[in-house]
Amino acid sequence: MINSVGIICIRFRAPFPLSHMVGMLVKADYICRGPITAGMKKNILLVDDDKIFNFLSEKTITSLGLANEISFASNGQQALEVLELYRTGKMQMPDIIFLDLDMPIMNGYEFLEEFAKIDLPNKNAITIVVLTSSADPRDLARTKELGIKYYYNKPLSKDEIKKLIGQEFSIHLN
Repeated sequence: MINSVGIICIRFRAPFPLSHMVGMLVKADYICRGPITAGMKKNILLVDDDKIFNFLSEKTITSLGLANEISFASNGQQALEVLELYRTGKMQMPDIIFLDLDMPIMNGYEFLEEFAKIDLPNKNAITIVVLTSSADPRDLARTKELGIKYYYNKPLSKDEIKKLIGQEFSIHLN
């Protein structure tokens, strides 16, 4: 289909898991070149106690036209409270959680441990991305042990977002 701004998008429904073909779980049913349309925009949760970083990340994400909604939490405990709002139907589920590791009250590791325990509908559809200023290889190793696929150093770049969206949601941004 070609939409009103000339962007070519293909919508598909596979009768089988595409992970067998491409080596990863495909969570979306669009392949698109160009700006994404409203139905493909993502709900994003930024979990970081650094307000300047959150501001910069929000600007980077919105400049790509990616966000349907961006929510913020200053620590892991607040992030769990946001997820509880989703569980009770008071807000939409985040598609992506960008998670810092070093925060007060509940750090990123503690959040990941609690996240693994909670009963949340469609929890496996949430992509968690560790986004940290830590260059310690032990942090990378520990997040991998906790099942985290994406580990980026701050600040978040447009290229990292494009790669993430392409790999996780089969949406290819120019």
